[in-house]
Amino acid sequence: PSATVVRRFLRVGLPNAPNARPCPSGPDRAVTAFQLNELYEHFKSFINDRDMYYISSAIIKPTTQPERLSFAEFVGPSRVQYFVSHFWGTPFQHFVASVVKHAQQSVMCGNLSSLERGDAIASTGVPLRTSTACTIDLRDTSYWICSLSNNQWQVAKELGNGDWAKSSFYKALKSEDCTATVMVIDEDALPLTRAWCLFEVLQTFIKFKRYPEGFDGLLLAT
Repeated sequence: PSATVVRRFLRVGLPNAPNARPCPSGPDRAVTAFQLNELYEHFKSFINDRDMYYISSAIIKPTTQPERLSFAEFVGPSRVQYFVSHFWGTPFQHFVASVVKHAQQSVMCGNLSSLERGDAIASTGVPLRTSTACTIDLRDTSYWICSLSNNQWQVAKELGNGDWAKSSFYKALKSEDCTATVMVIDEDALPLTRAWCLFEVLQTFIKFKRYPEGFDGLLLAT
């Protein structure tokens, strides 16, 4: 996309977003399912079957270049609820659909009967709200997603400058507000071939062992 199309995203795609502002790396830099879906909807004619490598280089970095912030800081960050583990080579369309379906289900599970829940989740499309026994707003569920939550202009710093315990990944996942790790997975289970994903799985199981009552462990989103 051209620079004009990219910069139009904030004005048209998220017209009510606050002014871009920096915040500490880690759990305060999540994005909502709504913001994620709006990113896809605004650029889907360019994205097609492309993956997160394309999103980061062709959309995220040009969008955030003037402020040199993370995408989350650019559109208005949220406190983490879920940590997302994924393979950047997964088609972005599949990634967004998986996260949005998880957001819908996470809200409905506490409000709908099993029959209503099944009917709602089986519906197609990615609406902001669904007409069910309860109202689902994708603004209510937030996710820490490395490509969107990390400052792509300061990657070494986000990785802890070589110290994983100081990395933004670890700080977000260990946060008491992070209730589970959501792994976006495909039929080939490619996230399990990536070193960082394996690190995230390890830290997920360590946290689950220590806090079994307040952390749901590893959840799979397809």
